[in-house]
Amino acid sequence: MFKQPILKAEIKLNTQCDTDLSFLFQDKDKKTIVLNQSPYAHVMEKFRKLPNFHPKSGTMQFLRFSSLRKDVENTLFVGMGVPNDLTHEKIRQAAGKAYAKLVSEKVKNVCVLVDDFKKIIKTQNLLVFLRAFAEGFILAAYEFKKYKKPEDKEHDHNSLENIVFLYSNTGLKNQLEKELNEVQAIGQAVSLTRDWSNEPSNIGTPEFYADQSKKLAQKYGLKCRVLNKKDAQKENMGLFLGVGQGAAKEGFVVVLEYEPKGVKKHETTIALVGKGVTFDSGGISLKTALKMEEMKHDMTGAATVMGATVLASLWKSPNRIVSVMAFTENMPDGKAIQPGNILVSRSGKTVEVINTDAEGRLILGDALDFAQDFKPDVIIDAATLTGAVSIALGKHCCGILGNDNAIISQLQKVGESQGERIWQLPLYDEYFEDLKSNVADMKNAANDSQGGTIRAAIFLKQFIRKGTRWAHLDIASTA
Repeated sequence: MFKQPILKAEIKLNTQCDTDLSFLFQDKDKKTIVLNQSPYAHVMEKFRKLPNFHPKSGTMQFLRFSSLRKDVENTLFVGMGVPNDLTHEKIRQAAGKAYAKLVSEKVKNVCVLVDDFKKIIKTQNLLVFLRAFAEGFILAAYEFKKYKKPEDKEHDHNSLENIVFLYSNTGLKNQLEKELNEVQAIGQAVSLTRDWSNEPSNIGTPEFYADQSKKLAQKYGLKCRVLNKKDAQKENMGLFLGVGQGAAKEGFVVVLEYEPKGVKKHETTIALVGKGVTFDSGGISLKTALKMEEMKHDMTGAATVMGATVLASLWKSPNRIVSVMAFTENMPDGKAIQPGNILVSRSGKTVEVINTDAEGRLILGDALDFAQDFKPDVIIDAATLTGAVSIALGKHCCGILGNDNAIISQLQKVGESQGERIWQLPLYDEYFEDLKSNVADMKNAANDSQGGTIRAAIFLKQFIRKGTRWAHLDIASTA
């Protein structure tokens, strides 16, 4: 995993850094607001007088050798727009652009001058602002360059090492440190998730992720159980095993479990289920060559589940988390499943295979059934399941379906606050009519492309037991 910058909160104002970061806000006339408490107030006054300068969100002004503070060389002014128009996501995006600018200028240590703008951001919103800005920094810092030559790594290296938030209010220290520690944990979990998704499939095999899961369990205090082919056979996972029939590499089902420490009785058991197809060729129903290399990302659902479990441990969540990840390849071969084959699921339901490229719902069917043995209060699955969700929603939000509107609403609310938009699609029972088979309990796909995302979810619903609260995230549009 890459080395991310360190976030620090300090009440002293003499911390050494090579660059100061101050914010520019605009008034209703789009003119720069002069922050009189800032050591750069006179610079802001000059910005205000410029006829065509408007510090809208994301604009940057980097002034080299211009800092007014001793031992500080440079100043970066970050435009934030109108204060009342700020949202969590706008702040994160501005921070991401600021990070890119600092790296391009080879800055190593930056100080964010909190006192400059604390009067313009209401006290109750100051921590929210700073947390969002820190998140933008950390998420923008990610890079995946482990397979590049050393000289290329050095040339492209992200130079920024420390991001220090400077302020004079001693009462803010503990609160801000708590927020920054949580953000640092988010960066750690997200980076692990991205690393997994970015691994090439010749290295990121099912066995690789099973081994990595064991290492993560040891590092983060999790329980880990790995089911190999024989174990899956004992569990009667006919759908999961069927998808992997054509692959030379053995598939594995991995269970990561987080148990809250020091809690006599955990509040809730949450089961997370992730699709882990480490390479999806489509099988006998072969995909076209265009962008097939991106099918190494077809295990991003499993990576997301892993990252959430690690974050639960880092945050010391009061809830028990049971995460089930089904890793396999979907490859064409003389042993591969064929259209027209009938598979028997772990639940006992039979499935006629119409399209071998509709494999994700097959492995999830067994994984969902298996996860329910842990008696979860709620079960959430994440999968790059259908191209149809991208056609329906584009790339700016993912789809959600399920049988519990309260859970769906809660996920949507949290997602919106984090810039991860989620749009609910219907899950009417009538859609299952398209999946009825003459020779089995159901088909894995219909004979046309209508309502593809909904049909995939209605297929999964057949493996959800009565009384189980469930939500399905189709992240193919955003992963």
